Amino acid sequence: MCVAGYWRNRTNGEVREFYGELDIVTELKEGRLRWLGHVEWMSEERAVKRFYQNTPEGSRSVGRPRIRCMDDVREDLRRMGVTNWKIRAHRRDNWKMILKEAKVLQGL
Repeated sequence: MCVAGYWRNRTNGEVREFYGELDIVTELKEGRLRWLGHVEWMSEERAVKRFYQNTPEGSRSVGRPRIRCMDDVREDLRRMGVTNWKIRAHRRDNWKMILKEAKVLQGL
């Protein structure tokens, strides 16, 4: 952008306001919640559901445990104040309302 004869880069906030769209972080978090709803609706025989429910065996490496995708999703749900998310995910209308709320809360 050229201002007073000088070029300057626009900030992410300015670009977001200009195009009127959500930032990429909000889109990713909403996508993770949408994926979680799909996995909860799957039957128990599906490979994705079994992989999601499985807990790894063996010893951990030394240091802080790595943050898993499910840890991020649980943190997002906690910040939104959603409790009993597994029960709410089985009610599709209720889950869609949670997804809409996640899009509105950009500071999630």
